[in-house]
Amino acid sequence: MQLRTRIALTFLLLLGAVLLAALVAVSAANRANATREISRQLEIGNHVFARALDSNRRQLVQAAQILASDWGFREAVGSRDAGTLASALQNHGARIGASLAILVSLEGRVLAATGTAATAGQPFRHADMLLAADDNDNDKLTTVTVADGRVYQLVMVPVRAPLPVAWVVMGFALDQAAVTELAAVTGLDVTLVTRDSGSWTPAASTLRPDPLRHALSGLNDGGGRGDDDLVVRSLPLSTGSGAPVTAVLSRSLVEARKPFDHLSDRLLLIAIVSLSLTAVAAFWLARNITRPLRSLAVVVERIRSGRYDSDVVVERRDEIGVLAEGLQLMRRAVEARDTDIRALAFTDRLTGLMNRTAFIESLTTALARRDRPVAVALINLRRFRRINECLGYAVGDAVLCQIGARLIDQPTLATAVARIAGDYYAAYTSLEEGSSALAWGVRLLERLSDPVMVSAQAIDVSTAAGLATAPVDSIDADDLLRCADLALERARRENTTLYAYDANLRVATREQLSLLGELQRAIEEDELVFAFQPKLRLTDGAVCGAEALLRWRHPVRGLLLPGAFIPFAEQAGFIRKITRWALQSGARTAAEWARRGQPLPLSVNISADDLADPGLAEFVQQILTESGLAPQLLTLELTESGFIADPVQALARMESLRLLGVGLSLDDFGTGYSSLSYLARMPVDELKIDRSFVVAVGSSDEVAAIVRASAEMAHCLGLSVVAEGIEDENTAAILAALGCDIGQGYLYAKPMLAPDFGRWRASRPVATEQPVPAQCLVMPASAAARRA
Repeated sequence: MQLRTRIALTFLLLLGAVLLAALVAVSAANRANATREISRQLEIGNHVFARALDSNRRQLVQAAQILASDWGFREAVGSRDAGTLASALQNHGARIGASLAILVSLEGRVLAATGTAATAGQPFRHADMLLAADDNDNDKLTTVTVADGRVYQLVMVPVRAPLPVAWVVMGFALDQAAVTELAAVTGLDVTLVTRDSGSWTPAASTLRPDPLRHALSGLNDGGGRGDDDLVVRSLPLSTGSGAPVTAVLSRSLVEARKPFDHLSDRLLLIAIVSLSLTAVAAFWLARNITRPLRSLAVVVERIRSGRYDSDVVVERRDEIGVLAEGLQLMRRAVEARDTDIRALAFTDRLTGLMNRTAFIESLTTALARRDRPVAVALINLRRFRRINECLGYAVGDAVLCQIGARLIDQPTLATAVARIAGDYYAAYTSLEEGSSALAWGVRLLERLSDPVMVSAQAIDVSTAAGLATAPVDSIDADDLLRCADLALERARRENTTLYAYDANLRVATREQLSLLGELQRAIEEDELVFAFQPKLRLTDGAVCGAEALLRWRHPVRGLLLPGAFIPFAEQAGFIRKITRWALQSGARTAAEWARRGQPLPLSVNISADDLADPGLAEFVQQILTESGLAPQLLTLELTESGFIADPVQALARMESLRLLGVGLSLDDFGTGYSSLSYLARMPVDELKIDRSFVVAVGSSDEVAAIVRASAEMAHCLGLSVVAEGIEDENTAAILAALGCDIGQGYLYAKPMLAPDFGRWRASRPVATEQPVPAQCLVMPASAAARRA
């Protein structure tokens, strides 16, 4: 619905609601006034009707008294002269227009009568009047009664000579003529009804048949109204032993409301005229408002679609004119801002290179040609944060600009270069036939190898890059950049400058990701268990310890080895929870062995991420206290990779653990990158020769020399040497000859669950003391102090 229509309809509906409310209020008031007016008229009519009947009564009483006091009449009564009596009754009744005149004896028989209500010699029908006269000793009585289907108003006066000798009864017939006369006097419809056999029947009425039927139905039902239109008021006239007579006064509501309805009709006409005029005015006003708004809406639509060539011209001084002027200013501002945004949408503001969006679009276009392989490089500046921290952000920005300039120097090495985030750059090129992505990556890094000069200060910048190639690795631009990102991450992790993507770098599959979600449940529901692999002294084969290896009893996949879930737990940051469970469970197990009188040192693996946990030492102290385990029965195994990120912090964590009295073991020795200077400072108790050396020790003199040198160095530092992965007796003998103290591998036993390990251990001798290195006769003072 258009705004113009809504405005007009709003005005019309508002005015219509007001007019409707006024009409309803006036109609209700008219109905109430009409009802009150009818009630007032009925009340007045009731009094008028009663006065009219009383006037008739007085007239009848006066005529009857005159007749009863006439001397000649009294003589005729005494002589029972029927002719004289009838003539006297006829003459006196005719004077007042009485419908009947009757002379009644004291015994209740009719002596003479005029009219058709009685016959001489018959009993007087209204004996109750005689009884009332005897009871009340009245000189005159009046009543309304029914005789021969007609209603009469009767009065009875005694004839005295001087005592009562007879009664004179005179009456008016309340017939149709009388009812019509009473209706004219009261201004109401009058109906006389009599009750016969339990229902009311009309004797005379001024009502038409239908209203009369409704009025009678209301009386027969005991109500005061026959229908919604007719208002009635009943006036009982006789309640004696004869048939009851009631006068019903009524008035039609429709007739009473006619004057008020004329007023309502005029108001309705005024309302229609008002609505018509308002509709014309409202639509004119709405059109005057919405026409310029439609013009403004057209301009807004053009601005929304990116077209700014339409000027906003509305020559008005009201609010719409102000709106138009504001829209014009907004159009100019949006146009200027859009120009800037379009310039920046595909450009990095700091370096002037492409941004990520432009790079992806350009790479997509290059991949669509598919004429030559495309190499993509993702380059990161190492330790760039230190430049910002030490030299300031202005120097850091200058470094970023110079790195970008070098990447696009002539002759250019890349088709496109972009700065996609912070200290990350991306580049791609189409490889010529015979060239490789690795060679191209090397040339890129060589261009960035020289120090950057900022304010005559040389700043050495170290870089790392990840490479991906299309169509081998992917044919999608986003996915290709993701592959380069994975390769860069591997380069950073392995501390190399360049790494090319291969399929092994794929992130965790959906199934592996679901395992991460189930690890929390596995810990809560005790699905993780230990498999124990013993450590034996190579000199005599005595059991001197055991290593706790983690297993997962998965309810669906069965028993899972650590390689199936530990790497992904490390990536997801969940490894600390697993380590804490392992330490707590291992401490309880070793403490239980000690309580049984079978103490055995137990080794538990911790990850490099655990060494970064500041609460690790506190947690180890807590589990030792809770389990009651002697610290020397717990050994924590960690790899050399745990020192690469932050050696100083790692040494501090190890010192905290060493102060608790637990043992520390350096696992996978010989495969990492730790410095020998750090090794001399590490507070460890043993070195574990990696299985890659153990497997080759019998077939390679070089490997044997490395193992011998490692063992001698460890012994001189006061450390014991453990060889893991021993699978045959010949290898075990060679390792013992080379100076290794402890062996571990399938030659002795595979990892076993707790019940199997307990049975295996019961059949083997247990070492009573730890092996003492003999190859170094004099322990260096620093090592002795550390061991103390």
